[in-house]
Amino acid sequence: MVGSSYYIAPEVLARNYNYKCDLWSVGVITYIALCGVPPFNGSTDQEIVAAIRAGKPGFSEPVWKSISDSGKDFIKKLLTVDPDQRPSAKEALLHKWITEIKLEKVDKKEMKNVLANMTATAKNGN
Repeated sequence: MVGSSYYIAPEVLARNYNYKCDLWSVGVITYIALCGVPPFNGSTDQEIVAAIRAGKPGFSEPVWKSISDSGKDFIKKLLTVDPDQRPSAKEALLHKWITEIKLEKVDKKEMKNVLANMTATAKNGN
């Protein structure tokens, strides 16, 4: 394995992958950017890998209430365990959440929580 275990696509773990593993990483980065924590977490690399293989990102953090269904759908599609079902980069760029981006009022309290989550994650070495 190469890189941080938080970003590794399931197919990389099986050492059988192509460019679609990068789309998985885009999903992870988008998830983290929106809520401040990784979608697949654990105390050890083994726990993180097990969560990645299960492929069920959670959307229970309070911040997710302010994220559109389209935004969550974008992430879910990128974090699809089966790379054949995962969108290509072109398909991802054509997703409704990307094509219909509009400026929305940002909830400052939620953004402070996201920043706090990112800071705590960074301090813990994740």
